[in-house]
Amino acid sequence: MSTQDTTITIDASAAVAHPAYTPTPSIPRLLAELVGEEFFARYAAIRGDAEAFHPDYLADRRRTALLLRAVIADLVALADPADAHHGAQAAAAANAVRRADGERLLPARDARSWLRNQYQDYLEDDSSAHPPNCPGGCRGTGEVIKPIVWQDDGVPLHAEPVGCLRGEADDPHAGDCLRCFGTGRLYDADRGEYSLCYTYTPDPAYKPAPPSSPTFAADEPPF
Repeated sequence: MSTQDTTITIDASAAVAHPAYTPTPSIPRLLAELVGEEFFARYAAIRGDAEAFHPDYLADRRRTALLLRAVIADLVALADPADAHHGAQAAAAANAVRRADGERLLPARDARSWLRNQYQDYLEDDSSAHPPNCPGGCRGTGEVIKPIVWQDDGVPLHAEPVGCLRGEADDPHAGDCLRCFGTGRLYDADRGEYSLCYTYTPDPAYKPAPPSSPTFAADEPPF
């Protein structure tokens, strides 16, 4: 019985696809960041005293606005990969960032891959902080100290640095959240403590309770 060499071919398209963004950014938060960057980029020009701002500061604000805009477009395209129009828009937005950097334009797939690496660099870059007068109170660090653990009577027990939301309130969790049921906090019965519910996890089988009908006494008319 002869032994023949066997060549195994692996289809790359069948490989497990890794998420383009880990974790996936929140589009509402990206929009809030984008609005902030656009405001600070345009504020000096509107006031007419752009010369009072360092040119690098204004350039960073404009580039960051372009970057966040491109990431939003990329996330929309990823939600519907079959829509070539959304993919083209994401690539064009990514190339707008490259044009601002003085770089040559890339084909669509390469431009979007480059964009994701640039966004990761942005997240890890300490120099891309909020402005010193940030309305969130971070003083330019991008982080604020907030309680994340409370006693069951509401007294804060432990605080840690969390991402600055530029003065915005946390996005609420609705009653269909599998973890916190809309409270925004998780209860540890063993410790008698509450902690933040970081991830809104909607329950697909959730059905809200029907609204209660008003009750009337037997001899009372319903009007």
